[in-house]
Amino acid sequence: MKTIFLSLLLLCSLSTFAQVSGKVTDEKGQPLPGAVIKIYHTVKPVKVTITDNEGHFDYNGTADYLITTYTGFLPDTVKTLKPGMLIRLRPDTKTLKEVSIVSRQPIIRQETDRTVISVNAQVKKLADNGLEILNLAPGITVSDNEDAILMSGKSEVQIMINDKVVKMTPRDLAKMLKAMPSGSIKQVEFLSNPPAKYEVNGNTGIINIKTNGVVKGLTGNVDYSTSQGTNNWTDLSGLLNYGAGKLAISGYGAWHRGGYLTQNTKVRQLNPGTLDQQTSSLDKWSDPVFRIAADYAISHNSTFGGIVEREASTNTGSYDTYSQQGANSYQTSSRNPNVRHWNTYNLNYRYSDTLGTDMSIDLDRADFYKNGNITLLTTGQPRLNYQTATGIRISTLKTDYSHAWKNKLKLEAGLKIAGVQTDNTQDANVFHYHENIRAVYTSLSRSNAHWGWQLGLRAEQTEAKGEAGSLVKPDTSYLNLLPSAYLTYTPTGKHHFRLSLSRRIRRPDYSDLQPFTYVLDPLNQQTGNPGLRVQRNDQAELTYTFDDRITLVSSYNHSTDYFSTVYRQSGDILVESPANTGTMNTLNFDLNYPLKIAKWWNMLNKANIGNDHFSGELFQGRLDQGKWRYQFSTSQRITLPGKYQLQLSGRYTSASQNLIYSQQSTANASASIGRKFFNDQASLRIGISDIFKTQRNYTSVNFGSLQYTDLGTFESRRVSLNFSWRFGNNKVRQTRERNRGDEDEKGRSGS
Repeated sequence: MKTIFLSLLLLCSLSTFAQVSGKVTDEKGQPLPGAVIKIYHTVKPVKVTITDNEGHFDYNGTADYLITTYTGFLPDTVKTLKPGMLIRLRPDTKTLKEVSIVSRQPIIRQETDRTVISVNAQVKKLADNGLEILNLAPGITVSDNEDAILMSGKSEVQIMINDKVVKMTPRDLAKMLKAMPSGSIKQVEFLSNPPAKYEVNGNTGIINIKTNGVVKGLTGNVDYSTSQGTNNWTDLSGLLNYGAGKLAISGYGAWHRGGYLTQNTKVRQLNPGTLDQQTSSLDKWSDPVFRIAADYAISHNSTFGGIVEREASTNTGSYDTYSQQGANSYQTSSRNPNVRHWNTYNLNYRYSDTLGTDMSIDLDRADFYKNGNITLLTTGQPRLNYQTATGIRISTLKTDYSHAWKNKLKLEAGLKIAGVQTDNTQDANVFHYHENIRAVYTSLSRSNAHWGWQLGLRAEQTEAKGEAGSLVKPDTSYLNLLPSAYLTYTPTGKHHFRLSLSRRIRRPDYSDLQPFTYVLDPLNQQTGNPGLRVQRNDQAELTYTFDDRITLVSSYNHSTDYFSTVYRQSGDILVESPANTGTMNTLNFDLNYPLKIAKWWNMLNKANIGNDHFSGELFQGRLDQGKWRYQFSTSQRITLPGKYQLQLSGRYTSASQNLIYSQQSTANASASIGRKFFNDQASLRIGISDIFKTQRNYTSVNFGSLQYTDLGTFESRRVSLNFSWRFGNNKVRQTRERNRGDEDEKGRSGS
């Protein structure tokens, strides 16, 4: 009797275990994404899930029946559960249709310490991928060759994905962002004045891309592009994500190959006479890169992960100059083949719970190596040859903690310990540099419907020592306290104000500290400066946003011990080196104005007005002057019949002044046309940049004994072809991108 009872009990238990999957559609068979599936065992709900973009769902576990609901449709109950079910929902005819409330999703949202673009339906109409989303933001400019991302008023921009800094070459960053479909991105955060939590070097902005959460399966994107100017560029990149259970793995691989020609005409006044130079510089590269990241969910609250990244580059640089000095003329040819690579390793742990606590720990190691051989041959002079090598090792430990209370009060704190060692050689010359950094930070913030505030403080203790033979320089230790404060005010739903104040320091790049001298040609040399001091930046920024669309940003930056490249004359020889030059005050006003002309025509207009004022002592004397500058740009996105899309863009940049260097105005006009295929999973685009070839650099200097002009032209007009294909399940659990501890040190490698 007991055996019969246990058998019946086991049979009943097995009968409630179900493998359930299916698709939810309307009465016409169209999928219903976001439909709510409630799964019950007896009368108790055991699981709530939603359908994906194609209306699919699945569940494995104990279940007796399920109920499906969707706004505007009648609920449906299914008691016979099986794989591959088709659930058709019928419209609710009693739904109130006389009143229709339509809310427009905001394009730009302001938070206490950042500007946010939420990737909604409106943004997806304006941008197909991550790189195009960045271009929608105030003050952001993507270079014409898509090899640099610039933020107005910032010397550098740091790219992050899910709070993790991505350290790649600018070209790789752009290609990876182009490989990210806009549908895979949840929001993009722009921190033009980063808070105490973030370590940035000097006047640096941060762009943080938050991806959508995903469940399981495989997804990826392959991007191929080629462009032709004087030289060809070929870029092939791929992005792959796989999620299964508690494990998530992502990988990125790319290969870039190409060449870039720059030509300069220089005229320099000598005493007596002039020096006329025609220079041609060709840079050729072959850059493979791969990056693998993995996360494992130890529990619901804890995740362990790791990252392995390698960037390699083989470059061949050539530099040819024809010089004429009075009746004398000579030819200089230089060749610089070099190989470099970055190897990066990261281990990380994160704990996060529903009570508002978040903690993370990161261990990082990064190794950089570069060697080169510079050969210089000038008519009638002995051959010069430099054997160079640079090795950089960076080890860091970083931990962050935060806790948010229900009253919206949030506390953040963290610490970082970093050790840097660089070894540099030029033939028999050796330069060793050691740096240890210890940093702690804390911040407190709170916000409500109308007001928000944040106060933060970061303390950084630095010890640095450089050795070159008997010379020991720098040999210093310094402590910096870096406060920050933010205040936001939202009087109504259409108006938002944010005021931010912060202080940052900028440490010299490691390459700038090397006390080596290189001959470029008989009358031009380049040298480092181990005596560089730390630059300090104080910044204030006021942001106003109207209707979550139109944004006006005004910022002021005050830099002391300002870094710049300076020139000094030693006889007829012009020597170039980095130096602390004085004080720089920069004022910027940025306007971002998106405009919908018609259903098929979207326009984005940007304007920047600024003033740069420098005061300090240079080699040629004292300088105290400034100049206003401005830039206007517009981009048009026009949908044509047959699913074609036309993009037109134009930009004008006025003349400007940076220290003693006067730059003339430039302009650029570009166009492209593209079409999507395979249910919008693939796209093909053909374009041309700098149609009228108005992009060039013209610099003039007239200060003290230094007088010269330099006209530079480059491969700005290019015809390009791009193909992108997105494949696989579009809801995949992706790896968490980590905010590693070595991003600031790697950025200063200058490589």
